[in-house]
Amino acid sequence: MNKEYAFPYVLILFLIALCTIIFSTYYIAFFLAGVVFKIFAVSLRKGYNYILMLSIVIFLIIENTQGLKPFLLTGIAILIYFLIIPRIKHLFSSDGILSILYMLSFYLLFYLAVQMQSSFNIELVVVFLINFIIDILIVGFIL
Repeated sequence: MNKEYAFPYVLILFLIALCTIIFSTYYIAFFLAGVVFKIFAVSLRKGYNYILMLSIVIFLIIENTQGLKPFLLTGIAILIYFLIIPRIKHLFSSDGILSILYMLSFYLLFYLAVQMQSSFNIELVVVFLINFIIDILIVGFIL
């Protein structure tokens, strides 16, 4: 693993875990799961196994603080990486649009999984929309 790529990803993942734990005590749904998904996809593609395991642990922290089933986000990320991303790559050639579509497909499946566990709530739609916009901004400007 290349040391120059390991440190920013590890630092970002630890900051996401810290933010998720802190904001959950104030009952604010601040996921940053899309950023973890982007790091998960990069580490899976480039073979950074330690960062891959750390991103799975961060997914577990997010699931635990939000009251979701364990390995739900990991399953969604694997499903998107192996089934949806190859089909989307054939349709678009722009990296920016691809990144947004990957994130959109991740959050749509994440929303559907959460929706299956609870009843419809418009506040949940707003929370997912805000988290999607925040993650797009972070992935677009930082990663």
